[in-house]
Amino acid sequence: MSDHRPEQDPEILFPDETLRIGGEKIRVREFRYAEGLRAIALGRPILAALREHLEADDIEPEVLDGVIAEHSDAWLQLIAMSIGKDVAWVEQLADADGLSLSMAFWRVNSAFFMRRLVLGGGLAGGLKSLAANLSPSPRSSTPSSMPATDATPPTSPAD
Repeated sequence: MSDHRPEQDPEILFPDETLRIGGEKIRVREFRYAEGLRAIALGRPILAALREHLEADDIEPEVLDGVIAEHSDAWLQLIAMSIGKDVAWVEQLADADGLSLSMAFWRVNSAFFMRRLVLGGGLAGGLKSLAANLSPSPRSSTPSSMPATDATPPTSPAD
């Protein structure tokens, strides 16, 4: 019997992809943890834009293209980080090669972005809920005592 477990395959743990761009073999890597920390800072505007579209339930195929175009500097830096090249190398690519590289980058790193969107959304929702439960509201004040009356309490018929 083998101890091999498919979930431990390197392709599953690190779904890197190799493609040929301009005659050169380029390995597109999924961000490792330390790279991911730097990528979060670079990708913050991309994540914010994606979150807006998700919250508006505006998930059309053109949305990702629009977000990339609006934040192209950050996108190019993220791609460069993923392939171990400088941004100038990515910028000089022909359109078809750039598109192929961009699509490969998204395939390899989309889980990175999705985890941050889910985590960020969960944290935001949790913080809003916590704030709502901790903040005083007009309804949380203590009730006042019963009004005082001059009425004499009724007596029982046996008196």
